Amino acid sequence: MTKLKSYRPFITQNFLWEFPSHFKLKEASEFLKMSIANTTDFISHTAKSTMRDTSIYWFIRDKRTKKIVAVIAIENVNNASGKLSIQLSDDLNDADKTEIAQRLIMFIKDQIKLDTLKFATLDSVIQENFTKNGYNISNKELKRS
Repeated sequence: MTKLKSYRPFITQNFLWEFPSHFKLKEASEFLKMSIANTTDFISHTAKSTMRDTSIYWFIRDKRTKKIVAVIAIENVNNASGKLSIQLSDDLNDADKTEIAQRLIMFIKDQIKLDTLKFATLDSVIQENFTKNGYNISNKELKRS
């Protein structure tokens, strides 16, 4: 598997996916609804985990509005599994979510080849895109069939 730290930026039609360390603290703090100190700790943690190749994190910026609209984390990556968490802005419509989901699925399925992803919650549009791309859902887990 290629090192996780090499997977940035991703550019899609409407979005730029970049590591959290490439964003201004104030902007990141506002999106995460965290204090500057907690945001600094979060960004430091994401950088360390990514450099260790155990996790990868992106903030997603909408190229139209220039605002952060999502944060995606794939943590505890080992063998063919990991833990997925996605925080989406309320401003995203279903087409935007589908664009994000399609790029995410391509990364997970074709680039780092994960077969199993655990999750706490998953947006229904994101979940539907995974199931349309060969993943089954049960017990807070996506599993490629």
